[in-house]
Amino acid sequence: MQRKSSTKITALMIGDFSSREFYSMRTNIPRFADVTLVRGCTEAVDLLRGEQAIFDLAIIAERWPGEHARGTLEQIQRESPIMRMIAICGSWCEGQKRSAPPWPGMLHTSWHRWLPHWQDDLVRLSNHRLPSFGLPVAASEHERTLFREFPARTEGKLVAIRNRREDMADMLASACRSQGYATAWLDPRHPLRLEGPDAILWEGSPHQLDDLQSTHFRYQRVPILALLDFPRIDDVERAITLGATEILAKPMHLDDLFTRIAALLGTHHQNKTATSPN
Repeated sequence: MQRKSSTKITALMIGDFSSREFYSMRTNIPRFADVTLVRGCTEAVDLLRGEQAIFDLAIIAERWPGEHARGTLEQIQRESPIMRMIAICGSWCEGQKRSAPPWPGMLHTSWHRWLPHWQDDLVRLSNHRLPSFGLPVAASEHERTLFREFPARTEGKLVAIRNRREDMADMLASACRSQGYATAWLDPRHPLRLEGPDAILWEGSPHQLDDLQSTHFRYQRVPILALLDFPRIDDVERAITLGATEILAKPMHLDDLFTRIAALLGTHHQNKTATSPN
């Protein structure tokens, strides 16, 4: 487990990343960093002590609350106090009643949100620029959002919004228009007659994915960003199968939404993005 000689950053991945939920981490983190993988926190402490290894980033997979002892996590922090630590939680950790007490001095995100939210920061870090998680630990979420860059405004692109609630459609339309996009609401009560959208925001619940499939069938060449309520891994896989190009979980950050729309409009001719578990 020697550190590789490379211009990439170095990342220590701690935990069991074998589950389907953590697939995108196994495939995407090596794009940004030279990775060392250890199975648990005790092994990570031994590595940091025995080899005096230096890592830029630690990513910890938490499959269920309490999987990693808080005392051992604090040992890792003492051994490498300048290493930024990010916790990625699985489905069993989602929801206020199941999340357990937060780990001190670490950033938390869920398995379905980590890539849209942290990808730009990983790019910045790999280019030796300050990422948002390089800000002081006490920085607020609002301060981190101000630090991150929104995509440049895009004029002349039409984003269609498919959902059942007019208030949600209006909110999404207002957000998209703030970035220069034209918008149209695809009201499910009427046939899909709109022509020429450049991208589609499909918003709904996992049990409404039949509508996602019919929307994709009507607009087969148009990238679809599906906004799902707290999806499980089966929901994500099924949505991708039924036509979603990418998944963004709700609740979401607007900067994540804008970044993913811009990416779809720029790369929708390529293969489906890495947020797909397959």
